[in-house]
Amino acid sequence: MNPVQLALRVLRGDSRSRMSAIFTAVGVAVGVTLVLWLATVPGALQSRADRGTWRGEATSSQASRDDKDDVGVLVAQTRDNVGAEQIVRFDVAALKQNVPVAPGIPRVPGPDEVLLSPALAKLAASMPADQLADRFKGTVIGQFGPEALMFPDELVAMVGHAEADMPPYSNSRKGMTSAVSSGRVNEILVILSQIGLVVLIAPCLVLVASAARLTAARRERRLAALRLAGATPQQVVSMTAAETVLASVAGAALGVALSFPLRDITALIPWDGGDWYPSDWTPSGALIALVLVLAPALVVGAAVLGLRRAVSRPLGAAQQQTKRQPNVARLLLVAGAAVAFVVALGIAKESTGDSGMTFVLLGLAAVAVSLVFAGPLVTSLLGKMFTSRWRSPATLLAGRRLRDDPKAAFRASAGVVLAVFAGSMALAMFPSVEEQIGFSTGRWRDGVYIAYGASETNRQQIENVRTDLAARGVDAPVVGITEGMFRSGKDQVASGMIISCADAAKVIGGQIDGCKPGPAIYVPKATAVDAARLQFETNGGATEEALALPKGISVREYVPAGYNGILIDPAVFPQITDASTVAVATTPANKEVVHTMLVRNLPGFSLYSNERYDARGDTLAGDLRRATLIGLSIATVLGGVSAGVAAAGSVVDRRRTFGALIAAGTPVAVLTRALRREAMLPALVATVGAGAAGVLVGSGLLGLVKGSLQLNPWIVTPIVLGLVVALIAAAACGPVLRKVTAQDYADE
Repeated sequence: MNPVQLALRVLRGDSRSRMSAIFTAVGVAVGVTLVLWLATVPGALQSRADRGTWRGEATSSQASRDDKDDVGVLVAQTRDNVGAEQIVRFDVAALKQNVPVAPGIPRVPGPDEVLLSPALAKLAASMPADQLADRFKGTVIGQFGPEALMFPDELVAMVGHAEADMPPYSNSRKGMTSAVSSGRVNEILVILSQIGLVVLIAPCLVLVASAARLTAARRERRLAALRLAGATPQQVVSMTAAETVLASVAGAALGVALSFPLRDITALIPWDGGDWYPSDWTPSGALIALVLVLAPALVVGAAVLGLRRAVSRPLGAAQQQTKRQPNVARLLLVAGAAVAFVVALGIAKESTGDSGMTFVLLGLAAVAVSLVFAGPLVTSLLGKMFTSRWRSPATLLAGRRLRDDPKAAFRASAGVVLAVFAGSMALAMFPSVEEQIGFSTGRWRDGVYIAYGASETNRQQIENVRTDLAARGVDAPVVGITEGMFRSGKDQVASGMIISCADAAKVIGGQIDGCKPGPAIYVPKATAVDAARLQFETNGGATEEALALPKGISVREYVPAGYNGILIDPAVFPQITDASTVAVATTPANKEVVHTMLVRNLPGFSLYSNERYDARGDTLAGDLRRATLIGLSIATVLGGVSAGVAAAGSVVDRRRTFGALIAAGTPVAVLTRALRREAMLPALVATVGAGAAGVLVGSGLLGLVKGSLQLNPWIVTPIVLGLVVALIAAAACGPVLRKVTAQDYADE
C-alpha cells in the first residue's frame, strides 16, 4: 500500500484526522487568498500608473515651437475639480494631421472639439451647463476608453484649441503617447505597500503553519507507533507528506478560486479619488503557479519538520516525554535582526535605487521572524516562574504546560504577536505620514477661487471673466493680482503682491482694515522694513528689471494669517498692468458658476481654493486611514484565527492528558481556567514586547519618509486588541474541552 492510499485510509477511519485535514485546508485557503491579494497590491498600483503614462509631466516652461517636424501637439495640463472630485484637464492644439495617440484616445481634438471620459460626460449632462459643461468650449466628439483612464470613474477632459489660443507656456510634444514604459507610483505609497506586504504576509504564514500543526501530537504518537512496529523513517515521512499534501493542495486550489471574487470586491475600495478596474487586482499566472507550489510545500515542510522526534526517538514520542527547552541563543536572533534592520536603514538612506529598500524589507522580515523565535523562550521562563510561585491548581497546570512544551504553548500567541507588531508599527508611523498631507494654510479666504498662470494674464482675459459673470447675473469681485519678490540688493526679503487694500481685504486671509487712499505698501504687523532699499521683481517677467519703490512711500500694517508678504497698492507701479493671478470671491450660491467661467476663459490656468485643496487632503488622509484600518483588521483577524486554531488543536492533541485529569477528579472548570491562563500569560508579555518592537521599527521607517515619531495613546490599541483576541481564542477552547471525558483516556 503506497503512502497516498494509507493517508486516504487514515482520513476515512479517523474523524479527528479528517477534521484536522479540513481545518488545514481552510487555513491554507485563507492564507493563499490573502497572500495572492497582498502580492497584487504593488502590481495594482503600477497598473493604474501605467495607464496614465501618456499624460506626461505638466510643465510651465516656454514651449519651443520652431521645429515643427518634431512637434505634433501643444499641451497645457491642469487639474480642476467639481465638488470633491478631481478633473484632469488637457488643453491641446494639434500642429499636424494624425497626431499619434495612446490606446483609449480616439484622436487629438481640433479647435472647438472636446473629448470627455464617460464619467465626466455623464456628470456634465446631469448638472446645469454653467456649473460644469461650459468649462469645455466646443462639441464633444468622443470619449476616452478604459486604456487611457487610471480608474473607471476618473474625470478627464481634452479640449481642442487653435495654436494661437494656447497659453504661451504650453508643453510641446510629438503626440499624446507615452515616452516611458511604466508609470511612476508615489514613493511613499510604494514604501508603505511593500512594508504592509511583508508584515501582513508573516501572519498569513503563521496561520498556514498553525493549520499544518493541528493534531500534531496525535499524529506524532501514531507515527511513532509505526516506527516502533518496524516502519522506516522514509515511510513515516512519506505517509505524513501524503496526508498533509491532500489537504494543502485542496486548500491552495480553494484559495486561488476565492481570490477572484475577492478581486471584484477589492476593486470597489476607493483610492486616490476613485475605485479600480478588477483586472488591476488579477494575480499573474506566474504568481498563482508559485503560490500553488509554495503553499503546499510550506505546509508539508512544517508537518515533516514536526516529525523529527518521531523519526529519531520514536519511544520518547510515543510516551510524550518532555521536549527540549529553548535556549537563550534565541535572544541573539532578536539582537541580530535589530542590528540588520538598523544597517539596512542606513543603506536605504544612502541608496538612490530600489536596492536599499530591499535590504530594509529583509531587515523588517528578520525582526518579525525573530520575535516568533524568541516567543518560546519567554513562554518557558513564564512557566518556570508560575510553577515555582503558584497559588492555585489552574496556575500550576498552566505553568507546567508552558514549561514542558513552550513551543506548542507559544504557537497560539505567534499570530497575535505579529499582528500587534504590525499594528504598533503602523500606528507609530500614521500621525507623521498624515502630517505630510497638505491642507490650506489660510493664505486665501474661504470661498475665494484663485487662478494661477505661469506667465502674465492680459487684462482682456480678466474682462472676459467679468463679462461672462455679468451675463449670468453673478456679482462677484474679480481681482487681478501680480505676484513677485522683494529684494534688498541680492538678498530676497519677502514675497510681494500688487493688489489694492480693499481687494486684499476680500480675498486674502488675515485682518486687513484701515485702508486709506494713496500709494502705499502694507507689511505684516511688527515687521520692520526699509522701503528705500526695497526693489520689487515680478514672477512672470512683466518687468525687465527690479523696480525700486518711490521715495516717501507710505508703509502701513496688516495682521497676517497664512500669508506674510508685502501688499502693494497698484498706484505704486502703474506701469504694471497685467496679472499673474486672478482671484474671485464667491458665495455658496454662485461658486460653481464662477468656477466654470474662470476655467472657460483662462485655459491652462491652475485653479485653487481652500475647499478644493482641503478636499484633496481629506481624500488622501481617508485613503491612508482606510489602508491602515484594512491592514490592522487583516492582521487582527489572521492573528485571532491562527490563535483559535492553535488553541483548539492544543486541546485535541492533549485529549489523553485532559481525560486522565478528569478521570482523576479534576473539575472541568479548573482545566478551563488553566487553558485561559496558558493562552493569556504568554500573550500578555509577548504582545507588550511586540508592541514596543513595532514602535521602534516604525520610528526607524519614518526616517525613510522624512517623518518623526509622535507618541499617542492609539499606539497601545494593538496591544489591547491582541490581548482581547488571545482571550477570545482561549475561550474558544472551552467547547472543545467540554467534549473531553474520562473515556477519552481509556480510548487513547
